[in-house]
Amino acid sequence: MKRPFRSLSVPVSVAALIGAVGLMVGCTNTAPATQTVLDQAGLKESAHSLDQLGLQQNMPYKDARDRLLRQGWEPRTDGDAPNLSDATVRELVNLGYPEVKDCAGTGLGPCRFEFVNEAGDVFVVSTIQNGSGTNRERFVLSWGLDEAIAQSTDAAPPFFGERYFNFYGGNSTEQSIIIELDGSTTIRAHGTVSSSVLYRGPFSNPILTSEGDWLQIDGDRISIVSASGQVMQGCNGENELCESALYEATPSALIPDGYYVMGGTAQGLEVAGDRYRYYDEMGHYDWHPLSDLTLSQDNVIFDGEHYWCMLPDVEAGVCTEAGWRSLSESLSE
Repeated sequence: MKRPFRSLSVPVSVAALIGAVGLMVGCTNTAPATQTVLDQAGLKESAHSLDQLGLQQNMPYKDARDRLLRQGWEPRTDGDAPNLSDATVRELVNLGYPEVKDCAGTGLGPCRFEFVNEAGDVFVVSTIQNGSGTNRERFVLSWGLDEAIAQSTDAAPPFFGERYFNFYGGNSTEQSIIIELDGSTTIRAHGTVSSSVLYRGPFSNPILTSEGDWLQIDGDRISIVSASGQVMQGCNGENELCESALYEATPSALIPDGYYVMGGTAQGLEVAGDRYRYYDEMGHYDWHPLSDLTLSQDNVIFDGEHYWCMLPDVEAGVCTEAGWRSLSESLSE
């Protein structure tokens, strides 16, 4: 059975960074104010040192690996053994990457690679194929010291209940987060026929998922962030930020992707994942959250002013609350 792609909990020399701000699960922050200030400074220094590695998102993994090796990091071959039951992991090991630990079968299919330095720090790199179709050409998605991002279990949950989000803007890429009244949190990825658990545990901000992503919640939005707290890019197109609105499971979540028209005009409406935009003969306009729309009935949506029907295969007509009405039907009424 394939085990979940997960982050390993190992002792590292940056443990002071974790303990300073909160916060291992089940512990209370009792550090004096002076120590907290010192540890916060250490956290900034750690983030700065990671920047000095020269890694960039979407750079070839081979180049990133060479940089790490030149700066004293070595493949980490202790701890959990590679998940050789996974075909992708086996191929990567055979390609000469003994540092690979596991790969995920959901989303972008990221793989986790681990390195260690003389101090015992564990450095994690997450990669994807990014359209190459081969494990020989993997690209960097995210990176950082294992457990180095300070998680605060003292952070107040921004909501209770269930919210949905979608970083990739397509079908079968939607995810959800449920926060219980006691702070217990579950994050799931929803595919076409099944869903998988990416995280289950106490609420923290950010949250490290089993796919190696740090998820940061800010108000009604959620983002994938780097070890230094910057929002990552490239989830839904080059230079597009990896962020999404958090929305409730309303009928809008059931609106299928596609193109919708009112009829009688050159205007149209495009739905893609958790967002939509208008277009006309002049081009496309800004994206808006899908939660602005209401599903009136199958293939009919309402934007507060007009009804829009899924682009029909029949004769010209207009979209109504009852559905598409052809010209002949309209004239006969």
